[in-house]
Amino acid sequence: MKLNQQIAALVLCTLLGVSVFAGCGRSGDFSELQPAVNKIEYTNLNDSGSRKLLKELLSDTGVPDGRIQSFFRRVNRFNDSVKQEWLTDGFEEAELLYTKYDPYAMQDEWTAKNGTFPGYNCRITAMNLFGDFLSVSADSQINAGEDVLFVDEEALKTDPDALGGSSLADFRALYSSMKAEDTTEIKRHVQTVQEEWTSRGVTFRENERIRLITVFFHDKPTEEESLLFVGHVGVLLTAEDGTLHFVEKVAFQEPYRMLRFADRTALSDYLMGKYDTSWGQDTASPFIMENDKLMDGWRPNTDGGAYADLVPSGGVDEFMDGWRPNPDRKSSAIG
Repeated sequence: MKLNQQIAALVLCTLLGVSVFAGCGRSGDFSELQPAVNKIEYTNLNDSGSRKLLKELLSDTGVPDGRIQSFFRRVNRFNDSVKQEWLTDGFEEAELLYTKYDPYAMQDEWTAKNGTFPGYNCRITAMNLFGDFLSVSADSQINAGEDVLFVDEEALKTDPDALGGSSLADFRALYSSMKAEDTTEIKRHVQTVQEEWTSRGVTFRENERIRLITVFFHDKPTEEESLLFVGHVGVLLTAEDGTLHFVEKVAFQEPYRMLRFADRTALSDYLMGKYDTSWGQDTASPFIMENDKLMDGWRPNTDGGAYADLVPSGGVDEFMDGWRPNPDRKSSAIG
C-alpha cells in the first residue's frame, strides 16, 4: 500500500472511532463496530398483519388516507397478478440478495394478466406515498441530462392517478437526471443534487417520522456526458420505538416490499449491497440521499486494506457523514 493510502486509512479509522463514540452514542473499541448486514427481514404486504402495521405507520406520520388507499390498491393489483408462493406470508428473513421468485417468470406472469402496461416502479410508488411532504415551485427550471423517465411516463399515461395527487411536473422535478461533473468525488455529486433540486424549486417538508431515501447513480453515456440519475428510491418510516421500516417497489414487475432495520447503517448496507456492484470504473459509486442530504448513519468501510484505493483524492474529508461503500465490494487491486 502506498504511504499516502496508509495515512489516509489510519486517519479514516481514527475519525470513525470519534464518530462511533460521540456521534452514535456507542461505547467500546473498534471491535464493537456494527458488522455489515448479510440478512434482511421483509414482507411483500400480502398478509393482514404487515398491511395493518404499514397503514398505521403511514397514518401516524401524516400521509393522507387517499394516498394510503391508492398505494394499497396497486399493491393488491400486483400481488393478485403473480403466484402467491413467490410472496412472503408476513415478515420473513432472507439473505441480502435472495428472492423467492425468478424475475423473468414474474414478469411473464404480470404481462399475462396486464398486457403491455408496465406497472409501477420505485419512483412512482415513492411519489404516491411521499408527495405531501414535497413541494415544487411553479417556476421550476429543469436542467436535465438524458431522459431516464420515459417508461415511468408511459405508465403514468395509462394510470395518471398512480401519483396519488402529485403532478407530473413535480415528478419530473424530483426525478429527472442531472448534468454532473466528471468526477468520482461523492461530496461534489451531493452538492450537485442539492444545487439542482434548489434550482428546480424542490423542497422537503421536515417530518422525522417519514423521509425520502434516494439512491443516486453516476453515469457517463458518452465521453462528453456525465450525469446523475435516481436509480432507486423508497420511503423510510420510523416507528415510535425507533424501528425503521423501508417501503419500496423493487422494480416495475417485481414486488412491493417493507423491510425492517434497526438503524440507517443497516439500511445503507442493504441498498449498497444491491446497487454498489461495480468497481474499477471511471464513475462514482452510488450514494444515498435522505431528503436533501446525504443519509445520516452511513460510514466508510473500515477495511483499510481492501478500500484504501477508495479514499477520495481530496482525503478523508471527502467521505460524507456516515457513508460506507458496499462491504463486499473488492478493490480492483485485490485478488
